[in-house]
Amino acid sequence: MRPAHPARASRSRAASRRSPSGDPGIYDYGVIGDLHSAALVSRYGAVEWACLPRFASPSVFARLLDRHRGGSFDLAPVERYESEQSYVPSTNVLLTRFFLSKARQLDLVDFMPASSEPVPHGRSMIGRVLEARGGPVEVGVSVEPRFDYGAETARWASGEGLALARGSEATLWARASFPWSIDGGRLVGALTLAPGARAEVGVGWGETPPNAEPLTTLLTSTLRFWQGWVHPPTTPLHRVAGLWHPWVERSELVLKLLSSQTTGAFIAAPTTSLPEWPGGPRNWDYRYVWVRDAAFCAQAMILLGHLSEAERFLSWLVQRIPEDDAGGPLRVLYGAHGETELSERELPELEGFLRSRPVRVGNGASEQFQLDIYGELLDAARLLAARRPSEVLPHWPRLARVAETVVKRWQEPDHGIWEVRGPPQPFVHSKLMAWVALDRAIELAELFGDERAAGRLRPAREAVRAWILTEGYDEGTRSFVRVAGATAIDAANLRLPLVGFLPFEDRRVRSTIARIRRELGVGPYVYRYRVEDGLDGPEGTFLPAAFWMVECLARSDRRREAEARWRKLLLSGSPLGLFPEEFDPTGRQPLGNFPQAFTHIGLLRAATALGATETPTFLEPAFVR
Repeated sequence: MRPAHPARASRSRAASRRSPSGDPGIYDYGVIGDLHSAALVSRYGAVEWACLPRFASPSVFARLLDRHRGGSFDLAPVERYESEQSYVPSTNVLLTRFFLSKARQLDLVDFMPASSEPVPHGRSMIGRVLEARGGPVEVGVSVEPRFDYGAETARWASGEGLALARGSEATLWARASFPWSIDGGRLVGALTLAPGARAEVGVGWGETPPNAEPLTTLLTSTLRFWQGWVHPPTTPLHRVAGLWHPWVERSELVLKLLSSQTTGAFIAAPTTSLPEWPGGPRNWDYRYVWVRDAAFCAQAMILLGHLSEAERFLSWLVQRIPEDDAGGPLRVLYGAHGETELSERELPELEGFLRSRPVRVGNGASEQFQLDIYGELLDAARLLAARRPSEVLPHWPRLARVAETVVKRWQEPDHGIWEVRGPPQPFVHSKLMAWVALDRAIELAELFGDERAAGRLRPAREAVRAWILTEGYDEGTRSFVRVAGATAIDAANLRLPLVGFLPFEDRRVRSTIARIRRELGVGPYVYRYRVEDGLDGPEGTFLPAAFWMVECLARSDRRREAEARWRKLLLSGSPLGLFPEEFDPTGRQPLGNFPQAFTHIGLLRAATALGATETPTFLEPAFVR
């Protein structure tokens, strides 16, 4: 079967739904963004999550987290309809089509203006362009912002061609090509579009729009920006993973959408508190820059050929490294502009997505010690240096200090990749990434002619390696374990061969992969672990780990099994090809914040590994059927 054309790559597979009678699920949303902020738009025409003007600003629309208090921006036909969503090919511009009786149709294009020229700070906006086809369509519009995570109702005032919604510390402007009126805390309007007629409506942060250009003009420039940025199928990773181009390209666009145009940093996800289990308390704020996740993003950008994105991120992150030990170690996470005050708090007044409480903003993991982040950072720097050494050389003095931090601290217990909320422990994966940090730092030192640094680091690297092979491996279970001195298994140990610590054919690697598949696997899905972690309630399977398993199997001698798992995992994505962090394989339900950079990185790496398969067979995307 031939690969689907990228133009068809994001067609909804569930076009028979009518206007909603209940709460939308996560897979009923698409995401748009302008490299400063992002918004989630439901397939029913409602903007139900938007934080302006930055990714981690307090929400303006948050019906995603509270159906009554959150606020939203609704636009849809007033009569019953069926709908589907797709992305305009090779862009993050979202198209929702509403199908009505008598062969009539309403097309709604949602976007946040983006361009290679930086948008003025604090001027994010959401543009919506609609067009009727086949006959007249009556449309209803409602703009109901609720500032500060639903705490404040807007006070509207209307001027000439512009309406302003004010809160105590927030102002939102709104403009439209049709008349509307103020109804309490809402701005409402109704119009009947003739066939072929268009209308425009936009909202944005601040007192006035950033420019007076028609939305259609901004839409054209936004389409040109995204289509000019995304790489064509001829670039290296696309050639390797060409059979799965629709998923590769969508993941590429997701990672770019989650980056900051101002700083070059990558956030983990655009949402907060989407639960890891319905009704459970594992609800976290992911609108920040995790060193780990962002370094993975930079590595993926390098594989995709977007070297400038990786360079900007590395430059930004290196500036966070203290110039001397007095400044302390690199932090686990930052705001997209380098913010370090990320205190976690709960918003008890919000009911939460799927009634999952508490809703949290901020993240307590910012105060943890996680040893593995140094390995991810230095691995990204090494990968970039292999292609553009001149861009990394100026950063070497601070990167060398990172390696020295690892030498001093690698024996300490930490909170690990999974950010456990209990006491620090000697996690084997953390030691693995300490080894990676030292190994990559030695390579950089050798590349830059710093033999003194390389000589200091080599004994520490060998000490860490010896610890992993003795303390991290359990002969009784014939596997590398989660924590030294225990026997429980952890999916993070799939990374042992992926980072080059041991070859895939090593018997200890093979038996570890087999045990993870046996004890943590459910079909193609993989749980992170199955031990108490200090938190109440269950969680779903972890999709990045499922893609790690695909990569491990593809790079060993089990490529047929890898491809079979890959096929099933791709069918678990949203109708738009977007993936969350976790998945419930029994209820077939996406879980966790959405879309998740970590998962899309795992997908890209797995696609690359599968590109080496000798006789792959193409799976047509579910979202083109």
